[in-house]
Amino acid sequence: MRILFTFLFFVLSFAINLNAQNNGKYIGLWMEKSSIYSGKNLNDSVKTVYFKLNKPKQSLSDSDKDYFILYNDIRNFIYLNIDNYGRIKSELGQGGLTGDAYLSNIDYKKTNDYIYDDKDWIAKSNYKTTLKQYFPVSNNNLLLKLNRSEVEKKTIKIGGKIWHQFSKYVYVYTFDEFGKVKEEQEFLIHRTGELIIDTIQKKEDLFSRKIFTYNAKGQVANQKIIAGTYAKQKGRSYSDLGTEISFCNDLQLKYFYDQSGRIIQVVMYGCGEVAAKEEYTYHPTKDYVEKVKCFVTGPGEISNPTKKFIKTYNEEGDIIKKEFVPDNPEQNLKVKTRYYTYQYDSHNNWIKCNMFLEGTPDGEPTLVAERKIEYYN
Repeated sequence: MRILFTFLFFVLSFAINLNAQNNGKYIGLWMEKSSIYSGKNLNDSVKTVYFKLNKPKQSLSDSDKDYFILYNDIRNFIYLNIDNYGRIKSELGQGGLTGDAYLSNIDYKKTNDYIYDDKDWIAKSNYKTTLKQYFPVSNNNLLLKLNRSEVEKKTIKIGGKIWHQFSKYVYVYTFDEFGKVKEEQEFLIHRTGELIIDTIQKKEDLFSRKIFTYNAKGQVANQKIIAGTYAKQKGRSYSDLGTEISFCNDLQLKYFYDQSGRIIQVVMYGCGEVAAKEEYTYHPTKDYVEKVKCFVTGPGEISNPTKKFIKTYNEEGDIIKKEFVPDNPEQNLKVKTRYYTYQYDSHNNWIKCNMFLEGTPDGEPTLVAERKIEYYN
């Protein structure tokens, strides 16, 4: 079953929450609909999003068509349903070619549907931080996340009997006297049985721990990442910044900031080397991320022809150019630059994206993506 993000937040006391609110003016809640990892970047009161890729241009080879459909930086969920608090209620897979119609291609029996804990939502919505969120900065590990459980849609048969399945992530936070997170414990809970009663996390469900270290300005400078019992027993690796890495003893995330308190670099280090890195450049006069210099290893090398590349974004937070940096002087790149242009609706969400993935921004686009977006207002 697909890994879920269901989070349990231990509130030590209302005093801690109130104290934490005094430490900053920004909401310290990670909202998945603006997540860099899901690539949603949605503005305003979005209710439903339908996504499709039109057929690639005919002059491409079959292998190029297949590659561009999978790896184009725009490919997204075919279907999203979001409640009026901005929480994702339902989603369906990553989108490939979906033909001419949106709704006729949505199999609602296959969607992943979620239920949220209202008490958890209220508690975490009150948490404040000094860190302002910018898309597409990788700040998800610095923010609180919502409890979310999946609606069971199918059962399995074992020995002629019907068994149920239960799966969730649980994140347990501890805080210091100033309301700042000291440690995050991540539990991965899977249960299968005729009757599932025990859904509380146990020590053998512990996937990982993150130990927070702060600099003199009270900003998170380092997160040491430690494997839990579950990760060790299952032989799992750690994933972040588009890269997978083993749970080495020196595995950590490092954060660097500018004078305005904005994140300018995130580094994942482990096994004696840099495993992934992102460097952010902000627009000189407007407060948004203009460029991201990326370094990836592992799975990131599968979806990109080079380990290093530079992404350029517009003011709406959408990628408009991607430049690949050769790994060595001898590397001959078929395509060095990709380009993207958009059409927007009145909410500044794109509804059409022309992708030029063959090195030139002119002529017929390689692929065209479209979105149908419905709003609450």
